[in-house]
Amino acid sequence: MTTPVLDITGDVCPMTFVKVKMGLQKIAPSGKINVRLKEEALKNVISSLKTEGHRVTNVSREEGTFLLEVEKAG
Repeated sequence: MTTPVLDITGDVCPMTFVKVKMGLQKIAPSGKINVRLKEEALKNVISSLKTEGHRVTNVSREEGTFLLEVEKAG
């Protein structure tokens, strides 16, 4: 199964994490989602994910944006 990709490159804080949270609500516990975002949202989104118990398993740079691999808290 393909991991869904949530593209929030057009959003600004605080909407970036709100959209990620909404995306996570659509998947099962321990499920995975990829989040594409701009550099300016990177630190805050990662911090917020960790605070809520989710795990960022990988961060890669792609075409001027970043792609986070996120595992939903189980």
